[in-house]
Amino acid sequence: MENWGDYSFVIRSKNRKEVFLTLSKPKTPTEISKETELNLGYISNIIISLMERKLIECLNPEEKRHRLYRRTKKGEGLIGEVK
Repeated sequence: MENWGDYSFVIRSKNRKEVFLTLSKPKTPTEISKETELNLGYISNIIISLMERKLIECLNPEEKRHRLYRRTKKGEGLIGEVK
């Protein structure tokens, strides 16, 4: 694996890991919240932290609502280890 720091970052938080694994296909924060049963505000914080590390990306940043997020190629590279 290329970046053990990113791997450590994802698995250090059970909820962060759950959100990261949930993004096997593009989803909105509301969909992620329903699937993980985590608070929507908490989901937003996790999304921001994963985006800062370029592990996920927003597919439609121009939208104010119903933004879709998915894993980046960098994020996909961690999946085998995170699972």
